[in-house]
Amino acid sequence: MSEEINLFNIGVVERETGIGKDTLRVWEKRYGFPLPVRDQHEDRLYPAEQVDQLRLIKRLLDIGMRPAKVVGLSYPELNALLTETPGDEPTYSAELLEFVELIKAHQGGELKLALNLALLRQGMGDFLSKTIHPLNQLVGDAWLRGEIRVFEEHLYSEQIISVLRTAITTIRNPRGTPRVLLTTLPGEEHSLGLLMAEATLSLSGAHCTMLGVQTPISEIVLAVQAHQADVLTLSFSSAMTAAQVKSGAEQVRKALPGTVSLWIGGGGVQKQRNVEPGIQVMGPLSDLADAVLSWRAAVSNNG
Repeated sequence: MSEEINLFNIGVVERETGIGKDTLRVWEKRYGFPLPVRDQHEDRLYPAEQVDQLRLIKRLLDIGMRPAKVVGLSYPELNALLTETPGDEPTYSAELLEFVELIKAHQGGELKLALNLALLRQGMGDFLSKTIHPLNQLVGDAWLRGEIRVFEEHLYSEQIISVLRTAITTIRNPRGTPRVLLTTLPGEEHSLGLLMAEATLSLSGAHCTMLGVQTPISEIVLAVQAHQADVLTLSFSSAMTAAQVKSGAEQVRKALPGTVSLWIGGGGVQKQRNVEPGIQVMGPLSDLADAVLSWRAAVSNNG
């Protein structure tokens, strides 16, 4: 029983490491790692130790190392590479570090209270850019190093989501423009980035309708029509490959009316180099606020 508990299916591994399923399969054939076992249905199951290695591999890839140099190395070897690799370590405030301590201590109520107090002090804009964005990075780095477990990261995410959802209701504008629909495509389960986008857009005066995650393209098109949306915003996390982002965004663009703008953002879109016309790639959250202003200016000029 304990062995089964410490085995994870490929979907969980993809979600928890940010490495795509296709990539995991390619590495298995090319490098002999990871080495999953098979269940009675011949589905892959990955030991916890290999998942920990994959987290470190992902971190090394994110700072520019090639898969051939790191895939298959032992945990100590990967850790040594991380220590030896030069890089600018971000400096975090004492408040952010205290948030992490609350996560590690499993103090969900205290964490939520501290986040709400920060929101009241800073206002939504600064809260997103000066607290949530760096805190996401800090928690993500701690998770990759194994300092925070998966359930603790989930606790953090749920508290952030709760705080943001409550705050968004206080700034929602039913008559705002543009009318923005927000969702992710099937296979993309991460919702925090989408919620941060909704908060930014709402703060900019847009009228937002949140569909949640994993909406089929055919249903997205129907929702755009039903809500008379001017803009569709899709979020892609870093768990999505560049090919998945490109293919998904292009399929959606072809399915949408030409009058509807398509904005894509999240960690996954940073891998995009060339996008089809009619797809606008967002970097930092401030890009969304700028896009709202540009959309209004274009409508005003056309009017």
